[in-house]
Amino acid sequence: MKAPFFNLIRKMFPVFVAFLFVSCATINTKNYEINDYELEEQICIVQVSDFHSNDFGKNEEKLVQKIRDASPDVIFFTGDTFEFSRKGTKTEDNVRLLLEGIKGFAPFYYITGNHEYAGTHNDDFAPLIKEYGGTVLKDETAVLEIEKGIIEITGIDDPFADLSLEERLKEKDDREKYLARLKNVSEKAANLKDELKQNRRFRLSVLLAHRPEYIHEYLKYDYDLILSGHAHGGQWRFPPFINGLYAPMQGLFPKYAGGRYKFSKSPAVFIVSRGLSYQVPNVPRIFNPPELVVIHIER
Repeated sequence: MKAPFFNLIRKMFPVFVAFLFVSCATINTKNYEINDYELEEQICIVQVSDFHSNDFGKNEEKLVQKIRDASPDVIFFTGDTFEFSRKGTKTEDNVRLLLEGIKGFAPFYYITGNHEYAGTHNDDFAPLIKEYGGTVLKDETAVLEIEKGIIEITGIDDPFADLSLEERLKEKDDREKYLARLKNVSEKAANLKDELKQNRRFRLSVLLAHRPEYIHEYLKYDYDLILSGHAHGGQWRFPPFINGLYAPMQGLFPKYAGGRYKFSKSPAVFIVSRGLSYQVPNVPRIFNPPELVVIHIER
């Protein structure tokens, strides 16, 4: 009895490995519908997180098409867009191809993740975002006015922005500095939101913050929607039992690996993207395909 069983396992193993390889490179569009706000028209948001300068077809066409198919009103890049460990010129070139594909299609906003500050780097390619018409938010708030209304967008720089090279290599945040920056930008955003609310066309306030593990700090402030990434969906998933096996800064069985979260003491909606990277780190994603988040904020 044992021999046939193990022969079957041996034969099926290459099929299983091939399935994992294919699924790791196939983008899943994750749609969320939010009905928490009174809107005159639906607003569509696309969240691009943890791209890590990956390859998604010639000229990034697979990802570009997914974004275009969503017909977003606005696109948010929520960190780790660039990956400095990619070989050759892919760090810059793959992001450039992605931006070329979406240029002029919808306004887009960018914040950093920890990988933008890897090693000696200091968000070296942020000017590239501006070159393609994007807005870089470093502890800043922008106001986007579209036909469907006014959106307030706040972006906070990653905690690694506060660290020296030696501290970055230890991968330990300076929590106090990060929270001080968060407090400063959030208080200004709250004041601006109060002013914007006097305009009947105001619709939504958004916080872009790469790190989900700080969610209870973000909830102290007046945001309607909070978007994060960083956790890569916990890398390995075994739904419905395990939502994620491991995430940086959260450890084993991370609470905020990916998905939509609501809190009893806050009206804010929190969405964590599982991210797009499948080539970095060099650990295969299991039952956790790269994810493009599309948020439909309904009437």
